[in-house]
Amino acid sequence: MTKTGMLIVTNPNKFVRYIPRIQREIKNTLYIQFLTKWQYSCLKNSTLHSTKLYGPMFSKTVLSLYRNSINMSNIDIRVLLSSIRNSNIATINTKKRIEVVYFDDVLNTDEMQGFLKKCVTNRSSDCQTVSLGDHEDSSVDEKLESFGEIYDNVVLGGTFDRLHAGHKILLSEAVLRCSKKLTVGVTNTEMLKTKKLWELIEPCDIRMNNVKDFLEDVEPTLEYNVVAIGDMFGPTKDDPTFQLLVVSSETVRGGDKVNEVRMEKGLKPLIVHSVDLLLNPNLEDEIEEDKISSSTDRIRLLGTLLRQPEEKNDIPKWPYIIGLIGGIASGKSSVCKRLEALGAAHINCDLIAHNIYKKGTPIYDLVVSTFGSNILDDQQEISRKTLADIVFKEKEARAKLNNIMWPAILEKSKEMATEFFKLGKKVVVLEAAVLLEAGWIKHCHEIWACIIPTEEAIKRLRDRSGLSEEEAKARIASQPSNSEHVENANLVFCTFWKPQFTQKQVEKAWKELNERVALNSVKINASV
Repeated sequence: MTKTGMLIVTNPNKFVRYIPRIQREIKNTLYIQFLTKWQYSCLKNSTLHSTKLYGPMFSKTVLSLYRNSINMSNIDIRVLLSSIRNSNIATINTKKRIEVVYFDDVLNTDEMQGFLKKCVTNRSSDCQTVSLGDHEDSSVDEKLESFGEIYDNVVLGGTFDRLHAGHKILLSEAVLRCSKKLTVGVTNTEMLKTKKLWELIEPCDIRMNNVKDFLEDVEPTLEYNVVAIGDMFGPTKDDPTFQLLVVSSETVRGGDKVNEVRMEKGLKPLIVHSVDLLLNPNLEDEIEEDKISSSTDRIRLLGTLLRQPEEKNDIPKWPYIIGLIGGIASGKSSVCKRLEALGAAHINCDLIAHNIYKKGTPIYDLVVSTFGSNILDDQQEISRKTLADIVFKEKEARAKLNNIMWPAILEKSKEMATEFFKLGKKVVVLEAAVLLEAGWIKHCHEIWACIIPTEEAIKRLRDRSGLSEEEAKARIASQPSNSEHVENANLVFCTFWKPQFTQKQVEKAWKELNERVALNSVKINASV
């Protein structure tokens, strides 16, 4: 497959027929350059004109190109805007090097290579050309309804998590209506904590860089100011130079609030331009939103590899250890049962801990001598509840207990993993809430995490343990947060929804894992 390609479009209506082939041949990025029949002729003949083609005239075309590319989820689609905004642009510039150029026109090799040499600046030395056109009329002139207004200073804001077609349309609409400077506010982490699976949202600096990279790629002639914002207004409440605010159709009310604040401060209200949302044509589950959204994208990340596992040469390659982490009541045990049903072995470190300090063991003596006989029940066994009440309230007490228990639990879990492997279990899931704190990441090939919203964790903990809300909150606060778990995980589950959706996540993860483990197995056998 080729990494980066470009499609020269003169008839947007025919774009959909080329999608299957392009999906088979392009791996990473597809640039789309729309040209009217007149522009196309001018570029081929290197003829410049002073006539301007103002962007708003072609916003429907840009929208249709992105809408038709929704199913090309494996490819980063970028519709180039420079020549749409200004017909004086005689060359096509891209940040990424073009390896193949497709034409929807019927052209011979000499014509296509001539176009490349005249117009496509950043191309590989062996850039290929492909004519996809037929002998029908292969170009179309847009029916222009109006020129629309162009503004010197345009502003918009959003989360912009994992740029999708909806984001690209919103940004493109702003570019097409801007003549000088475009300001983009990107919401910081504190603003996002009410969003679904907010822990999976990319860091603010990455989102800002992605927005700027996209804008500079599709239209490098404008000035861009991409800023982090900590409230819904951002710079719109203070900057007198802004003229146009671009919003989605679901945030129009936010535009009205911006203008209310501006008028209170004596600033001129902004013109508000609303962009319709894209509907999601491929709902995979009822919990997904019916629009193209980052929330749906994050839901689809559950059970998939978020980051590649590091190769660890200082631990045995087999059995393959999955460290399962997650806060209290996050559903770790449920996930483990599902993985066991699929063929994994399961080691529950909590159960090891319960058994390892039973009466008559060396650990029992250490714990009792450290915390006193008041932690014993009527049978002279260590009371889990009494001990838990102590260590969850006192940080120093918790550290003392951990120093006793963690080394013993780790050693026992290693022994069990070895025994499981001898019985034919290649994958062992190590369920350990303390895995991060204990520093056991280095003993695992991969880290998987379970997360649920804090409110749900409190509810589950109260229902199953009879704790007060304050006690439940204290237990949860004493452990690493969801964000910490996600930051250290290769893969994430969320058990907040129906059990069937948890099962779907687990099956997806198991399938991908088996593909990775099978590859490792081949390497090991070859080296023996």
